[in-house]
Amino acid sequence: MASTTYIPTFEPRTRVVIEPERVDAPPRRHVARRRLAGRPAPAACAGSAEPSLHGSRLTRRGRVVVALAWLVLLAAGALAFVKPWDASAPAATDTTTVSVQAGDTLWELAGQIAPAADPRDTVAAIMELNGLSSATDIRPGDTLRVPAAH
Repeated sequence: MASTTYIPTFEPRTRVVIEPERVDAPPRRHVARRRLAGRPAPAACAGSAEPSLHGSRLTRRGRVVVALAWLVLLAAGALAFVKPWDASAPAATDTTTVSVQAGDTLWELAGQIAPAADPRDTVAAIMELNGLSSATDIRPGDTLRVPAAH
């Protein structure tokens, strides 16, 4: 920036001189305000960190949290296949054996075993106990495990 020199008017020759700024003069520095005690002053950064393909570094607590999250996911995946709460799994019930005669059907056997119960539930239980895929998979002379009558 240029500086201006003013010579007062009481001299016989009045003049205004504009001088160019001196190049060798040190630059003017901004005077910072005083910081409050206890607050750290910001440090100048040398540059950004180099990009990495490995992602962020985790603290010990972060690694523990990530490990626990993986364990929870593995446990949930294992429980999805095992299903210990599944109601369709055969219950540990008392069973008896019945020999199939000519003309017998699972519906008739269900009616004889548990006349008060819904025959659909009893037929499903007989099929599951014996590994049958259809109610027509029985033949005369077969021995079937059936739920015990109460």
